[in-house]
Amino acid sequence: MSSDADDTGVPAPQVQNILEKVDIDESVAAYFPPGSRVDSALPHGASFWTRTARINLLLENDSPKSLFLKVAQGVDGLGLVIGEYEAAKSLYAIAPDLLPHPVGAGTYKLDPETHFYLSDYVEMIDEIPDMQKFCASLAKLHRDSIPFSPKGQFGFHVVTYNGNKARDVTWCDTWEEMFTNSVKMRVKQERDAQGPSAGLEELLPALFEKVIPRLLRPLHTGSNKIKPVLVHGDVWYGNLATNASTDEPIVFDPATIWAHNELDVANMTVPRFRLGRAWTREYHKHFPISAPAEDYEDRLRLYTIHGGLCASSLYTNTTKYRQMLIEWIQELVDKYPEGYQEG
Repeated sequence: MSSDADDTGVPAPQVQNILEKVDIDESVAAYFPPGSRVDSALPHGASFWTRTARINLLLENDSPKSLFLKVAQGVDGLGLVIGEYEAAKSLYAIAPDLLPHPVGAGTYKLDPETHFYLSDYVEMIDEIPDMQKFCASLAKLHRDSIPFSPKGQFGFHVVTYNGNKARDVTWCDTWEEMFTNSVKMRVKQERDAQGPSAGLEELLPALFEKVIPRLLRPLHTGSNKIKPVLVHGDVWYGNLATNASTDEPIVFDPATIWAHNELDVANMTVPRFRLGRAWTREYHKHFPISAPAEDYEDRLRLYTIHGGLCASSLYTNTTKYRQMLIEWIQELVDKYPEGYQEG
């Protein structure tokens, strides 16, 4: 990963070496259309955790077709590509215009430590998409997915990843339980990556015992019954673009789970992700704020803490994400010392 960073403070991904040879393993070729042949295969794009390439095929009738290949290594690499394939497949079933068609995933026949994800290649304009179009599309994905939630539970059927960090996807009956499990995994990952922090550790009991119940239990209390929606799970400018053919928004690199829809909205409030409050307002024109609305801002802050833990575990050359986390958690701990109160 490059050590350079843009003005958002997010490190820059590693640009692929366009002169590097791209080998097509037999397991990848098995997903090509029957009768097709490889015209060219070249490194393409930039990535933090994987190698990526564009494969140009000629179909049996000599018409062109291109595929996008992502390659990762090791046990986590296998989890990453399988998670992305299952996430993309689930999203595509609900919103086929919002992301490239997922083709397959698996392990190289010639190298059992090398794993791949394959999708249709889509020509993209590498800019943040139109706000109104994207927010409407995201809200539609969330809304349209509700009837398909398995047993009305929160979680996912395979582990998905933010960057190269697995997330807890254990099925739970309530969002509070699912989110708590996920934060606990993120805390362990952050501790393993950055080392122990007395300042962070002393805040964690209140976070788990007071803050999370206070902000999330009301979503399932009384007449409030949020329903799981299929979220992208990693909404930020690096995972958004515009389809060059349709001028419509397109997303990629999902970390999908069945979750509270506001989990996708929270990232829009983080300055380094280059979106902003105008995006949250636009989104809520299509999907209302969950009750109790008076907790909305603090719920978003809570969700950004989850993302901040992940960022701190990913970018180990800086402690700024940890310092930000401590400040954010302290604010919520100070605000909710009594935790959740019945009645």
